[in-house]
Order: sequence, then structure tokens, then C-alpha cells
Amino acid sequence: MADKIPNAQLQRWREQRNLSREKLAQMLNQSESGIAGRLACDEERIRRWEKGEVSWPRDPYPAALEEVTGLRPEALGFGRSKGPAVLTMSTGPFIREPAPEIDEIADIAEWLNRGSHRAAAIDEIEQATASMANAHTVVPPKNLLRHVMRVHRQVQSHLKQGDLRFRQVRELLRIDADLIAHAAVLLGDINRDQAAEAYGRLAVQLAQEADSNQGFAWYARAKTARWQGSYVEAADLARRGYNATPAGPMRHQLAWYEANAAALFGDTSRALDAVKRAYLAADSPATITPDRSVWAFPVQRQTLFSLAVAVRTGDPDEALRTASTADQAAAAGDRPALANWAQIRAAAGLAHLLKDDLSGVIHEVTPVLTMPPELRVTTVTGYLDDLARSLAQPRFADSGDAVRLRQQIREFNAAALPDEPHLEGE
Repeated sequence: MADKIPNAQLQRWREQRNLSREKLAQMLNQSESGIAGRLACDEERIRRWEKGEVSWPRDPYPAALEEVTGLRPEALGFGRSKGPAVLTMSTGPFIREPAPEIDEIADIAEWLNRGSHRAAAIDEIEQATASMANAHTVVPPKNLLRHVMRVHRQVQSHLKQGDLRFRQVRELLRIDADLIAHAAVLLGDINRDQAAEAYGRLAVQLAQEADSNQGFAWYARAKTARWQGSYVEAADLARRGYNATPAGPMRHQLAWYEANAAALFGDTSRALDAVKRAYLAADSPATITPDRSVWAFPVQRQTLFSLAVAVRTGDPDEALRTASTADQAAAAGDRPALANWAQIRAAAGLAHLLKDDLSGVIHEVTPVLTMPPELRVTTVTGYLDDLARSLAQPRFADSGDAVRLRQQIREFNAAALPDEPHLEGE
């Protein structure tokens, strides 16, 4: 095998222009030929060229070199006669002929090695994504949104670098679908419904592109529509998500979401049909999801949906029985997340109001009004808005208790989610 011949021409051209190997690699990647060929040139490749370890760069590197330098690769010291050679028999004496090109093999090995490093980075991103989902009920939404968007930008950076294995592209798209769906939920929690809707749509597209579980994305879309007051759309989106989601907590939750939305726009028949499917989904094999996760559907949250549907379908006694069951479970140690607890209390207050029991309403709702402002998410303030509107009915016009509670709810909601000047742009 022939000795390696340093490529003095290429190194001289680079040094005359005060270019580092890294900068030259960037120029090649950004050239028209480099972009068209999806090059991933780096400092190590330039070093190999200059040390004579590559006799002729594989396509489309020659075109990119000519475009950047204005010189043919031969003028830069490349030549197909360089590099590995073997001795072959001919009719005359032994002669030297070029060996089969090994540059491509080396490139594949290098690509696989880089892929192993990228896999470790993807594992870290996936772990961070799961940790943020599990922190959803205990971290203020504006604070958590910053972290979700930071990790989303890391995913996008990896995708834009290219040179990924197909499996890694799918993994990154799947992770990003979950991140964007989580961001949609958080944006809805802080009253940024237009952005939440856009993010929800994108999350569905990413999940479809990755051929992964679409349930989280459809849930985010249904939740946004529900809190925008688009109850028919919310029910339809939840049903589409139910149909596209495998058995597990999210499919169970989507059935309840359809039931709640249908009850809100007065379609009792559809609501009760969705309740039946919710109970069937509860009997299906389920994946284990931490109860604090944004995607979890723990017993206390199931109780909330059951309670809400009972209220919306005009069955306050069933709603109050359900609330009592939730309170017993909490006393036994199965305590709900703070936002779920507040919604259960508000829904129970609505049930008392259906029975014209103002003292019961005050008993249920007063503890909620002490929640920290940064945790007063839309799902809580929305329930209290519903209660305040019901308290404004003519039959409560002469009640001082009703007037005072409405004022307390207005003050509570007005102070919700204070601005954070350091919140990063989404």
C-alpha cells in the first residue's frame, strides 16, 4: 500500500485565506452543491483530505470544492492515482493500479459513529421530555413552558443538522410531537388559545409523520376548543383522538372529554354514549403513567369528568355522590393534583347551586380562593367563571352571599397567572 501523500495544495489554499478547517467545512456545507447534496462536512474530514488519507472526495464534495475555491479538485492536490493501491499481474512486469475506493466505507463508519453519539443525545432529550410531563401539575405553567420550548429547540437543532439515521429522525419527530402537544396544553393553561390551537395542529402533524401515538396531540386540541367555548368542535376532536389512540389512559380520557363537551352543548344522548365508551376504555389494558403527568388520567381526574358530566346533564345528586367519593379517596391518601382538586370543588359548587344550596356552594368554593396566583390555570378559572355566571341568575339577585362570592371570584381570576418578564418567546 502506498504511503499517504499530504495534500499541500488544499492546506496552502486554506491557510492563505486564514480559514480554519472548521470554517472551510461550513463553507462547503453552505454552498449550493453542499445544500443540494445535504453535506455534513466537518473539521475531521478536512484534516483527512489535507493529510492525504483520501485520494478523491466522493460526490458531491468535488462540486462543492470547486464552487467554494474556484479550482478543480485536481488543482487542489487530489488525484485518483493517490491513496491505496494493489499489485496486479499483467502481460508485462507488475504495475500499480488504484485499489477500490475506501473513502465511502470510511464515511459510512464515521456516520455510524456519529449516530451513536447522537443516540445518547436523543436519550437525554427524551428523558427531559418525560420529566417535564411528570412535573406538569406541580410547576407553574409559565415556568414549565420555558423549559418545554428550550428542549423543543434542541430537537429542531438536531433535525436541521441532518446526517441522522432514519430511526433517529422518527424518534426526534415523535419526541417533538409530545413536546409541542405539551406546549399546547400549557399555552391553553395561560389563556393563549390562538397559539395553543396552532401548536395542537402541529403536534398532530408531527405525530402522524412519526407514525406515533396521536392521543396527546388530539387531547391538546380538544382541550383548547373546550376552553374556547367551541364545545361541538371539542367533542369531535376528542372523538377523532379516541379513534386514533391505542388502549391506555389517554384513550380513556378522550372518551370522557367527548362526554363532557357533548354535555356542555346539550347533547345528552351523545354524552351518555361517550360515557359508556369511557367505561369500556377503562377496562382495556393500560400503560403505566405517573399520576402527576400531563398525560395521566388518575382516579381523581376521572372523578372530575364524571362529576362534570353529571352536573351538565342535570343530575346534581349523582355529582355530589361522586364528589364525596373523591373526598373519601383523598382522605385515604389518594390526593389529587391541586388544579384537579380546585376543579372538583368548583364542580361540586355548581351541583349545590342546582339544588339552590348557596351555603353548600360557599363551603365548596371558599378554600379554592386561596390558591397561589401562578397556579390559577384556565381550567380552574374557567370553572369559577361558569359558577359566577350561574350565581348571576335572577333567582340569586337578592342574595348578599351570591354577590360577595361573585366578587371574590372576579378578584381571584383577575390576579391569576401574573406576568413573568423573563418568559422566553415561544
